[in-house]
Amino acid sequence: MIFKRKKSYSTSPGPRVMGSQRPAAKLSSSQYRTWPHTHPPMTTAPGNAVWFQYTGLNRAAYYRYLRDHIPIVSAAVWTWVHLCTTPQSYDLEGPEDEIHEARAILEDLERRIWVNPLNRGQGISRLTEAMFLELFTVGRFAGEIVLSKDGSGIEYFRPIDPDKIDWQFTDRWVPAYKDEDDNRHPIPKERIFYATLAHDIFNPRGADPLAAIPFVTEIEQRMLDDMARSAHNAGTPRLQVRITPPQQLENEGSSQYISRINSYFDDVVSQMKDIGPDDNIFTWSDVEVRIVGGDVGRNYSWRLNREQVIEDVITGLKLFPWVLGRSHGTTRNWVQAQFNILMQIVDSIQGWGVALADWIRTTELRLKGNLAIPHHRFAPNQDPFMVERERAKQILFETVDSKVQRGYISKDRGARELGYQEAFKQ
Repeated sequence: MIFKRKKSYSTSPGPRVMGSQRPAAKLSSSQYRTWPHTHPPMTTAPGNAVWFQYTGLNRAAYYRYLRDHIPIVSAAVWTWVHLCTTPQSYDLEGPEDEIHEARAILEDLERRIWVNPLNRGQGISRLTEAMFLELFTVGRFAGEIVLSKDGSGIEYFRPIDPDKIDWQFTDRWVPAYKDEDDNRHPIPKERIFYATLAHDIFNPRGADPLAAIPFVTEIEQRMLDDMARSAHNAGTPRLQVRITPPQQLENEGSSQYISRINSYFDDVVSQMKDIGPDDNIFTWSDVEVRIVGGDVGRNYSWRLNREQVIEDVITGLKLFPWVLGRSHGTTRNWVQAQFNILMQIVDSIQGWGVALADWIRTTELRLKGNLAIPHHRFAPNQDPFMVERERAKQILFETVDSKVQRGYISKDRGARELGYQEAFKQ
């Protein structure tokens, strides 16, 4: 007798995350209007995770959803942010008495500049990290300096939603707040900071860094869901023991025969239940043991297809697979070239952090009547190829020195080849 137990689960597909048909940001030939930022509706279905419902009017919320819920996107944004958020410091330029006073002013500013009063630590460093997170998620960042009641200094820096800024072109781009009634309100430019990850001469809002991946992400999520359903349907690999009934003996009645084969069947089942993990199975040829269910006999098409889709997502995020721990046999020289490209991008984007920090500190010092000039600095990322670079510098130095010693070039010419204006000693 065979007993069957039916699995009880729902196969309802439920709502899915879709990212197609993004509306254009441009409303007319001379005006750009950003879409309102609303909290996305979340729905659930039996057997499914929470999916985002993309309406076309919640693009920024959709990008934040991808960043928070899609692992490969979350890892890429996290990597970009922390490549840019290296240890930070600042220097002051000016007379000694001004510098001494400026340090006390800026130390007090660090404690109150961040909008969250419970968040300890260096406020401007926290602020630049938050800016990088927004830049790599929605592509833009905006904030406003809030002055103290008497106007003698900065109270704190308040981030604002960049999608609330409306741009209109006359002879140049003019920003303004636009409320729900389409009324434009002038922006105090001296108190607003606005940054974009990329510059678009036809769109002051810049470019969306995640705009290239929603379609591919949708395919990857569909594939994951299909893989989960397929694996659920296949079940867990199990042992199937097939017992061939023995032949009925001569002069053996039917009831005796049934009793004998049932007893034989029960003995085999009892012995199989008592087998330990390190025991072997010994049977006559009338007992067959095989594995059924699960992924037995399947090929690697699922894995290969998903890896290709994930590589497309990584490419859309402007990263390389090895940065996210997905190496595919890349040579060391090629990785070094890619590392140099990454550091050039990081240096460029860190310029926004320098601009924000210097602007806030300079504004605070001028409001306090101090004339010191601050210079914000980011420490360079650790270079895994430092030994090779130093060895190359040593070879270059020895080559130039050999030319000078043999009279092929002058000392000043040799100094210029090494990066100096002239030779220190003739």
